[in-house]
Amino acid sequence: MDRYDYVIVGGGAAGCVLANRLSEDPDIQVALVEAGPDRNARKAIVRIPLAMVTFMAPALAFLGGPKFMSWFETEPEPGLQGRQIALPRGRGMGGSTNVNGQIYIRGQREDFDHWRDLGNTGWGYDDLLPYFRKLERFEALVDPTTGKMDFAGRPLADQIDPQFHGIDGPLNIAPLRSVNPLARLYLEAARLAGLKLNPDFNGATQAGAGLYTFTQRNGQRVTAEGAYLDPVRHRPNLHVLSDRKVTRILMDGKRATGIAWTSATGQGTIAAGEVILSAGSFVSPHLLMLSGIGDAAQLRRHGIEMVQHLPGVGENLQDHLDVTLEYRAKSTAPYGISWRALPRNVLHVLDWLFRRRGLFASTTGEGGAFVSTVPGQSRPDIQLFFCTAIGNTQNAGGFTGHGFLMHVCQLRPGSVGRLQLKSADPAEKPSILYNFFRGDSTMDALRAGVRIARNIIAQSPFRPHLDREVDPGPDEQSDGALDAFIRRTVGTLFHPVGTCAMGTGPDAVVDPATLRVHGVEGLRVIDASIMPTIVSANTVAATYCIAEKGADLIRAGTTKGASHG
Repeated sequence: MDRYDYVIVGGGAAGCVLANRLSEDPDIQVALVEAGPDRNARKAIVRIPLAMVTFMAPALAFLGGPKFMSWFETEPEPGLQGRQIALPRGRGMGGSTNVNGQIYIRGQREDFDHWRDLGNTGWGYDDLLPYFRKLERFEALVDPTTGKMDFAGRPLADQIDPQFHGIDGPLNIAPLRSVNPLARLYLEAARLAGLKLNPDFNGATQAGAGLYTFTQRNGQRVTAEGAYLDPVRHRPNLHVLSDRKVTRILMDGKRATGIAWTSATGQGTIAAGEVILSAGSFVSPHLLMLSGIGDAAQLRRHGIEMVQHLPGVGENLQDHLDVTLEYRAKSTAPYGISWRALPRNVLHVLDWLFRRRGLFASTTGEGGAFVSTVPGQSRPDIQLFFCTAIGNTQNAGGFTGHGFLMHVCQLRPGSVGRLQLKSADPAEKPSILYNFFRGDSTMDALRAGVRIARNIIAQSPFRPHLDREVDPGPDEQSDGALDAFIRRTVGTLFHPVGTCAMGTGPDAVVDPATLRVHGVEGLRVIDASIMPTIVSANTVAATYCIAEKGADLIRAGTTKGASHG
């Protein structure tokens, strides 16, 4: 049996960071085990930012997108009248960074300070800012060409406070090289609607309207594999093991000793001094439960021998709620497929091939805003995404014609869900329930956010371009009509967190001082599942940060944390 000092399960954002940082010590043998294929960062469908719209479009499956996807699904949601929600996750080295929208937003200071105040010492904003800076190469402060890009009439670099950003980290963070003119009009419309303009959502304040920054470089997607794993593949002590699905953690009493895996060609085991789960908020808790770590009653129901009673495993599931307003345009300013736009689209192809610019260097989700729907409260509870086309991941069929979208995302929903076993068979995916609009979860923020988004689109800059609102439609104005629209269309932004939450209370799964699983030796969880509450932003930036700090906690040699044992 092969044996390594550390076996990392999952090759996504967290796993690639850990593989890089832990293998810096040449005396440490590190294995990174991933269920999907390896060497994806240079594949065209991954590199091209616009190609993200193909990963979930059945009509475009011939391009190869499905092999990068793993699909989960909720149970019928009572708060959605029994509707089920599709939950895609990335598969392969790079994980969901191969297929996501590439938007890089950390979250709010209050998010991380709340983690600290829940008893997670060392996880406040001031504690984590050095790790955010460590992982970043913030291009606007490094590249003079990028820094001279215009934002609201001034060079972008002149409006960025360098104390909030890193300049020599592995992960390149950049503004779009080609901004659609409609996104510039969106900024003016947002200003007219009363929003201040914000050049840096990761600076001193998140509030306001602006243009997003992305995990891109030279107009191409930057994945966790490309940023963290590929530069260090040559290390003889780093072993990258792809196409191996981990089925359980091997245990000797209350000590993890390795993993069992299966593949298309066979199965096997790997011994480890320590196992680190970095497989995400669905797979990490699933593996814990399959291995006898979780709620004792649930494990007994499925005939699994209990190793450690941890009732919080699979609980505390959180995600962002999202609805999409769709508009048809009477101009060809938005990206789209039409005879009128054919010459321009040909130029876009050439622009990508020769300069890595234009439509193919965009995700179409170019503009954004963070706003508060609560009178008298400045902390944003809604995130807006202005998309310069009608085809996107939630509406992957809408490629023909011209239009634009406005996503309205609730940043801190009150819904708390759970993930449970369906059986002891590792091949059977877990049962997932989000409990949308139950408990403390209401539609108030989304309803108010829809009205804020509509007010932006109603401003004068959009008049030469706007034809009509398609969904929910101009007749849907009352609270009841908007609630029906929300219930009919709401989904997630594919940001699941919280199912192995860190903390010291009875429902906590990992110790915040070490990220070790409570009551178990030789086993840690380091990924988005350890977030005790969801961050007020796209979650990938915080996941990178968690892994950077987690690597330091491991290297610091911390041993025993709090235990429920």
